[in-house]
Amino acid sequence: MVPQGFTTSGLVSLAVDLPAGTMPIGWIERELVAPWCEQDREARWQEGPNRYPPSGDGRFVPVGPTGSAFEAVCPRLVVRPDPRIFTAIARAALARGALTGWRDELFDVTVPSTGERLFTLERSAFRLFGLRSEAAQLVAYRPDGSVWVARRSRTKAIDPGLLDTLVGGGVSAGENAAQTLLREAGEEAGLARIQTAQARCSAVFELLRRTTQGVQHEQVVVFELEVDADWRPHNGDGEVEAFLCLDAPEIARRIAGGEFAYEAGLSLEAAQAQRNQRSRGG
Repeated sequence: MVPQGFTTSGLVSLAVDLPAGTMPIGWIERELVAPWCEQDREARWQEGPNRYPPSGDGRFVPVGPTGSAFEAVCPRLVVRPDPRIFTAIARAALARGALTGWRDELFDVTVPSTGERLFTLERSAFRLFGLRSEAAQLVAYRPDGSVWVARRSRTKAIDPGLLDTLVGGGVSAGENAAQTLLREAGEEAGLARIQTAQARCSAVFELLRRTTQGVQHEQVVVFELEVDADWRPHNGDGEVEAFLCLDAPEIARRIAGGEFAYEAGLSLEAAQAQRNQRSRGG
């Protein structure tokens, strides 16, 4: 059974052969199959349905907990785990306008079900191939319970102009979520490392959804931090247009109105749920 809200219509499961067996790692649109087979003469086609095991320590949002694999009613393309082939296909997509926002920044390509690292790849290609990425999000509370949020620059390749958590960023190759947070917090919000080091992990969730860029499969690690009442954020990398301080009802209203980036809204909701649970002594 495919999780509610995610459809495999028009998709092909992307898998690689490893010593442990044939392991699914992503999703591609059917039109990518022919150019892929031109690049990878060893690629082989398998008719579905195929089992797709999500990672065991996360959950798909907003579909709720997933404790086992689900049936992906689509065929599978088994390819070589060769970064040169993945990069060549991504660059061809870039040349024809099917991929935008090339950033010369590498993410780790992993097996979702095991976390095994395979190779590194340009981050902008991850949604094109439906590969699982990882991200860190920071929810920053003031003593009165209000939250600092950021408005994304309108020049951003993804979700331009939408509201976001105070700090958010993809986990680069060789990093973990905590290291990414330390790096991004200073650049995006002017937080000192000694401040950011006090953040604690509040929630971890996994999302899987179709987007205009492809399939977004992301594990999100949400951190929570309380800042002083007189502290003010400032941006240093040009990726933030403005900062706002909002209370919980206003955040909920703006999430419902579609003003927040998708994963930012989920992160804020997850952090608030944890905060409410602690206030009840749960």
